[in-house]
Amino acid sequence: MDWATIRRYAHYHVPVLRKWGKRVESLREITPKDVEDAVAAHTGNSAHGVHGALRSLFRALKRERVVFRDPARNVSATYVKNAPRRIPSDRLAGLLDRAPTAMAKAAVVLVAIHALGSTEIRRLQLTDLNRSVGRLITHRRSDRHTVYLDELTLTLLTAWLRERAERWPRSTNPHLFVTQVTALGPEGPPVAKYGLQPIFTQLGLQPQKLRIDRIFDEAHETADPVHLMRVFGIAPETAMKYVKAAHPHRFIKDPTQA
Repeated sequence: MDWATIRRYAHYHVPVLRKWGKRVESLREITPKDVEDAVAAHTGNSAHGVHGALRSLFRALKRERVVFRDPARNVSATYVKNAPRRIPSDRLAGLLDRAPTAMAKAAVVLVAIHALGSTEIRRLQLTDLNRSVGRLITHRRSDRHTVYLDELTLTLLTAWLRERAERWPRSTNPHLFVTQVTALGPEGPPVAKYGLQPIFTQLGLQPQKLRIDRIFDEAHETADPVHLMRVFGIAPETAMKYVKAAHPHRFIKDPTQA
């Protein structure tokens, strides 16, 4: 396994192992009921993570003959994913006014209006932005998505580019967003993984929740999954999830048709 996978699994199963360690001497004593209880103590993605981590752990231990049987092998779990929730309007009001810098305002508007993710924003290149036609190209794992920019977003991006040029006129970094650390980096690195986080922390919001709120709000207005796919570049399954959450009454099965 790669290090990221190991770290993710450890994040989920180490707390469980510590709890078990208070009452058993060996993992050979763990039963399927113990695994079921450990998973049941969590919900949503957390339950999914614990279940997967424990199955991987015991599968490896049995393969190495550390345990004689795999107590997690036949344990199944149902994960109830939380429906997206809208952020209260009073928390969204004045976001841009409270954003302290031109870079902060530009980053916030890309999330709040266009529902871009932090990773997408960090990877944006200067060549991805075409201000003359009002378009921005975002690159994703398997494809790319065209964002059609509104006047406000264009204005804020232009203000950021102006400030960037004034602060670091000799910067050759190809990324749209740079910081004091990356602007003059000879290799042109992107903003660090958590480099944008302080912007949203200061505003009291998480970028992922802000992104979810934007898509959820659009789903309320249109109820058209194809529209959501086109505007935000999301998968059909994801688009349907938002439409169902925004309009649950449309998906209630008529008992007379069962």
